[in-house]
Amino acid sequence: MATYWHFVKEGELNNKIKEIMEEFEDCAIVEADIIVKEEGAFVRIENIEDAKKILLHNTLIIYGKNESKGYEKALKEIDFTQGVFITAESKTADIEKKLISGVHGAKECHFVFVQPF
Repeated sequence: MATYWHFVKEGELNNKIKEIMEEFEDCAIVEADIIVKEEGAFVRIENIEDAKKILLHNTLIIYGKNESKGYEKALKEIDFTQGVFITAESKTADIEKKLISGVHGAKECHFVFVQPF
């Protein structure tokens, strides 16, 4: 999975999402409860459709404007029953040190952080 970060003003969010969707096929758009800038995002999962969005699409567009300074702090800031942290691409290597990238999840992940300007 390739990971990209985009920083936009609030009025530019829809245009950025549209721009990404035009470039990549099979996109899912997910709102993050918390963004940990340059690291990832916490996404609440309330039903099976939420889980399908995250797991079954080639490209994820994760947007949010609530920033936290770290994952531990993020968990204390929100009330949730189920959720997932989505971070940079997953990787694995075998005993021969052959690295395989993008083992789980989407092939492309775009984090769109809506900055308060």
